Amino acid sequence: MNKEIFNKNNIFINIDLKTQDEVFKYISKIAFDLGYVSNEKNLIKGFKDREKESTTGFEDGFAIPHARIKDVTKPAVFYIKLKNKINWKSLDGEGTNVVLALLIPDTPTGEVHLEILSSLAVKIMDDKVKKELQNPKTVQNVLDILSEQKEVKKVVQGKGKVKVVGITACVTGIAHTYMAEEKMLKAGPQIGVSVRIETQGSKGVGTKLTSKEIDEADVVILATDTSVEMERFVGKKVYATKVGEAIKDPVGLINKALKEGKIYESGKNEGFTTEKGKKAAVNDSALNHILAGISYMIPMIVLGGICLAFSLGLAKAIWGPESGTSGPNGEYKWGILAILDSIGGAAFALMIPVLAGFIANSIAGRAAIAPAMLGAFIGNDTSKLASWIPGIDGVSTPMGFVGAIIAGLVVGYYVRWVNTWKVPKSLAPAMPIFFIPLTAGIAISIMFIYVLGAPIGYVMDQIQTGIEKAYNSGNIGILVGLGLGLILGAMAGFDMGGPINKIAFITCSALITAGVQQPMGAMSAAIPVAPLGMGLSTILFKRFYSEEERGMGIAAMIMGTIGISEGAIPFAIRDPKRAIICNVLGSAVAGGIAGAFMITDAAAHGGPIVAILGAVPYGPMTAYYFIAVAAGVAVTTSLYGIWQLKDAGAFGSVKEAHVLHLEQLKAEKNERVRELHLEIKNLKEQNASEAKINIEKEKIAKIKEQYKLNVQLAKENFKPIDKKEKEFIKSSTLKSDLKLISTKYENQIKILKEEKIRKGSNLPKNEKKINNEKINNKISEIKEIKENKIKNCNIKIRKKYKEEYLNRF
Repeated sequence: MNKEIFNKNNIFINIDLKTQDEVFKYISKIAFDLGYVSNEKNLIKGFKDREKESTTGFEDGFAIPHARIKDVTKPAVFYIKLKNKINWKSLDGEGTNVVLALLIPDTPTGEVHLEILSSLAVKIMDDKVKKELQNPKTVQNVLDILSEQKEVKKVVQGKGKVKVVGITACVTGIAHTYMAEEKMLKAGPQIGVSVRIETQGSKGVGTKLTSKEIDEADVVILATDTSVEMERFVGKKVYATKVGEAIKDPVGLINKALKEGKIYESGKNEGFTTEKGKKAAVNDSALNHILAGISYMIPMIVLGGICLAFSLGLAKAIWGPESGTSGPNGEYKWGILAILDSIGGAAFALMIPVLAGFIANSIAGRAAIAPAMLGAFIGNDTSKLASWIPGIDGVSTPMGFVGAIIAGLVVGYYVRWVNTWKVPKSLAPAMPIFFIPLTAGIAISIMFIYVLGAPIGYVMDQIQTGIEKAYNSGNIGILVGLGLGLILGAMAGFDMGGPINKIAFITCSALITAGVQQPMGAMSAAIPVAPLGMGLSTILFKRFYSEEERGMGIAAMIMGTIGISEGAIPFAIRDPKRAIICNVLGSAVAGGIAGAFMITDAAAHGGPIVAILGAVPYGPMTAYYFIAVAAGVAVTTSLYGIWQLKDAGAFGSVKEAHVLHLEQLKAEKNERVRELHLEIKNLKEQNASEAKINIEKEKIAKIKEQYKLNVQLAKENFKPIDKKEKEFIKSSTLKSDLKLISTKYENQIKILKEEKIRKGSNLPKNEKKINNEKINNKISEIKEIKENKIKNCNIKIRKKYKEEYLNRF
């Protein structure tokens, strides 16, 4: 096993701990001291949250608690042999005295180690390994046992006439998923049954079931604690249960499934085996569904943005600022730049339907994808939107990603509702391929064509007319230019390529043909602010972003440089309140400065590229333009970062603990309310009395009232402790300590940079490249160490106040 993940420092024998909580606190303290985790409390919470999903206590005294959280800085495995067995709610009902704790970073880097950590969980299925780990002789003995590399051999299918296929999937997909697979595969041959299992874990789908295997199976067993895609099992005998049952009694499970399995009908919920599994699949949080859609949209944004940025930027560099990708006179219609432009445009056109389709898919499954995509496609094409408002000849602005979100949510919830209908078995297969797409597709299209398209077009037309009149009046001075620039800038930053942005852009583009170039100057300066500001925030405020989001930030900055504002959309949807407000303010500042200086732009485009290529006249005006853009980006980035810091609090602070506590209270309240709503739904299906239903409704009201009281109590406790902490920090040596840490590591980085220059001047080209890579890697490591030291320094000095606050609850 990788020594960074598991070594002698991670092994503890004969430790005297009495409860599960003590074990979690013990592991968290060690992990913090060894630098595996940046926040002890969050690791404890991560362990406990996992236990809420299902127990990590298995059989024969073993438990494998695991946490996948952002606070884990590097993956690790801890072995703890307890002096006495403790209660862990294990599957066999016995006590636990061997704990293998897994720590996984909630970042893309964590994926690299999942196979190692998952294989460790499977390893303890071996009776010999279990016996040795129960009676460790030395620390080295434990290390050798767990580090030993063995060829993993899956049990081959039995040759019995009865065929069973199944899926195993636990909530985190790290341990239970693969242990259940092992148990099921071993159980089959014992009773003469052929067994084939598909795993859905953190490593992805393992050996997916084929259509032939499903068709030939006598029963499908779903041993899952989360949702699985069910359409492929329509018409098959299905038995669903918790993943723990497959581990605890696989033989009994197979026999029960063969006897009690039921034919699956399309649109039913048999695949969701627990209430928590149902909630994972049918989460009523609209934001969660929107974020799911974004994950599918992001590749389209990146693909389209890079193609457009590269082709447009290069075209203007070759042929001048007013040229398109087909050349000055369109003579290169089939040139590579024009083709890349077409590919980018197609990706951006698909981006909107993809967002809608996969929002709907997150809510109601595959049947909702097609109608949602159709609705978003129509809403993004103004020629398909009817105009019924007097005085408006046609709809001038597409609905953009706002329409995509509406389409995704409306269609998704409609399809979910349809899936609750009780239809004859003969009609069930036709529902997802005929009835749902037909009714949902037509309904959302009619809504966009006849209801929503015209009002949006009317509002946008009024805005466009007002801007045109202002600039055509000929009375534009500094103050008016500033005011109009602020308005145009705010519109540019509001929805980043959406309806508001587009109407301002189209108006400014039209005015260029009339010889009025100042509006496009203001618009051009504002366009890149949102993507550049959001991208820069992922670099300056890393704490709030995952590795994937930082990669999106780089892509956004590239797009912003070429004037493509859509790169900021994922950030705006991820955190709409703060991101949109900061984008609007920053873009308004950029537009206002450009408007006040009467900056002109001869090209109907935005971003630094237009100034570089001369569309903004070279000279003082170019300098003013870059000042405007830089000021706008500074406002967006700093405001957004400060806002996030203010809301989250410093590392290890009372504020941070308070925010997390409020989030936990809210999550617990929502979970309990959802459970009661499900109970009410079940009571209604059972035709229960109104009195019983009202009892559950009263419980919901009490939970909500108690939540309000808990929040108020948390706020009352937070204020005095926060005040004490701030007074202590002012009088402490924290600032000087942080300065010393920063200076120490900055000096090391400075020395390495000087070494790179010194050595590089005397080395051949190939050796110089290798040397530079080594030194750059060292610099990156030092920067990471510096960040962790600063973080840990903050955490330690504030620790007593944070604990004082948490102890009150």
